[in-house]
Amino acid sequence: MTDSNKEPVNNNPAPTKKERGGVWLPTSLASIGFTIILYGIFAGSPGLFQGKTDIAFEDRLQELWRELVRLVVFSLLLLAAVKINAWRLRRSFGNLLIMSLRCLAIVSLIEAMRVAQLDQGVVRILLLSASKFVLCCIAMVAFFRITIRESVVFTTGCTIGALLLWLGAHIGMWIM
Repeated sequence: MTDSNKEPVNNNPAPTKKERGGVWLPTSLASIGFTIILYGIFAGSPGLFQGKTDIAFEDRLQELWRELVRLVVFSLLLLAAVKINAWRLRRSFGNLLIMSLRCLAIVSLIEAMRVAQLDQGVVRILLLSASKFVLCCIAMVAFFRITIRESVVFTTGCTIGALLLWLGAHIGMWIM
């Protein structure tokens, strides 16, 4: 039932459940992902520095800054995507703090995969892209109240959105 002045009555549950780790599980997973990123930065991982061999301390600090910005921006984008998906499915949004921490945990684990010691090239891109996609699907099912099918559709949409943002950024730099 709807009233002209009210939102539609919503019987769908929120996409989060406090039983799925509360605050501590996503906080722990986010800190594990960030620790892996820090290790990769200060160990000079070729995955983060595109195979550079001579890495100065300033380069490591600059990469740390980039990773921090990347974590915040991608977490906010994922949070917005989850909000839009909840709105699309006519579900209530749930607890903002838990949703934010879960998005940060997912993004930090996905970003931690960049530390992988693989040679630059097509194989690296394909392997990391596929493993990041699978990790995101598994994390979405584990953290949020969605099915595997919804998770694959959501992750595919987020991947396409990220590719469009990347393409737009490169077109913008090319135009400038």
